[in-house]
Amino acid sequence: MTARDAPEPTPCHVCGAAGVRPFLDLGLQPLGNAFLPPEEVGGERQYPLVMGVCSDCHLVQIVAPAPPEATNRVYRQYSYVPTGVTLERHYAELAEEIVRAVGPRPRARFLDIGSNDGLLLRSILARAPDARVQGVEPSPRIAAIARGHGVPTLDGFFTPEVAREVAAHGGPVDVASATQVLQHVRAPVEFLRTAHELLAPDGILALEGRAYFPSVREEVAFDTFYHELLYGFTLHSLERLLALAGFSVFDAVPTEAYGGSLRVLAQRTDTGRRPVRPSVAAVRVAEESAGVTRFASYREFAGQVERVRTSLRETVANAVSGGRSLAGYGAPSTGTTLLSYCGLGSDVVRYIVDDNPLKQGLVTPGTHIPIRSSEALREHPVDFVLLIAWRLRDEIVARLERARPDRLRGVIVPLPTPELRPTEVPVR
Repeated sequence: MTARDAPEPTPCHVCGAAGVRPFLDLGLQPLGNAFLPPEEVGGERQYPLVMGVCSDCHLVQIVAPAPPEATNRVYRQYSYVPTGVTLERHYAELAEEIVRAVGPRPRARFLDIGSNDGLLLRSILARAPDARVQGVEPSPRIAAIARGHGVPTLDGFFTPEVAREVAAHGGPVDVASATQVLQHVRAPVEFLRTAHELLAPDGILALEGRAYFPSVREEVAFDTFYHELLYGFTLHSLERLLALAGFSVFDAVPTEAYGGSLRVLAQRTDTGRRPVRPSVAAVRVAEESAGVTRFASYREFAGQVERVRTSLRETVANAVSGGRSLAGYGAPSTGTTLLSYCGLGSDVVRYIVDDNPLKQGLVTPGTHIPIRSSEALREHPVDFVLLIAWRLRDEIVARLERARPDRLRGVIVPLPTPELRPTEVPVR
């Protein structure tokens, strides 16, 4: 999308300013997490995925989100759980930071919103065994997994009613965390105000979210955007949002999680007394340098995306020429955008392997590529593997080298620059 054919600015979904300018059109896309059984193929809906940025608060957002009933249904049937040592280490480090920020406090109370299988809360308990933890998770089956790990977890979205239930069973919380959650919330100001009411006067709000534009731009990571991810926060936009809910940021750190995220620690503006750390000003300056306040930066990114799509299609076509075969590795929600936008369907990618058993046996949204366990690489050998979960490329390549699958000639890394890397696994 160019400036010439971009529609007029529309109102921002958060600050209300009539200044959201579209910068990237990813076409019609299915819901990113709407993995489905093969027998249900045919009834999917697709929606335009157009990204814009507010010229007032600088919030990256979907211009016209998919209907809430569609995305809510996906969350109730969610099939993602964190897998692999990379994410385990990340959440262990995050738990360490949160426990350190709270300081010595007997039986401190930790609430994790969108707690998934309880990985963060389990990591907190490993560092503060006397802590009281509570998870809130909209997917009943994922919540059940968390409870199986010993983490008390409520089924449901984080609403004022759920917050009152949390308060009724233990009072205010010392920490309310939401990792990779806020960017999916349709009414983030109301969400944060609810957390504000639940937080102790000197409590901490810990947020971490992907789609951090400096990282997205550096990695040309257009696949970061999918329908369930409504917003991409920077510190510039997040401070504005948090202020509307009565919070102020006292720490900010970009992290490598999920291909580039921003972590912030905030406190209640009315009662918080923690000093603002130098990291906050440093991130503001870095974001200015990265162009988060200039629309030209977003237009330039869109041009990069178009060039990368062309290059990736050519790389894949060359790899499968002459009858050679291709499989994919990883079925994240981001893969839905990558595959759909680049036109890589089941006619090109024979199957995808994923280590999450909840996804095995399903097919990808829109492209309908079957998802199998990693054993498929032995049972149905291929010549090349497309690293759909490219953010974990080092971990995946190490697994492939340990497994030594037959015939494998190389892997295709799609982003930031598509390339075919010959594998060190011997061809047999």
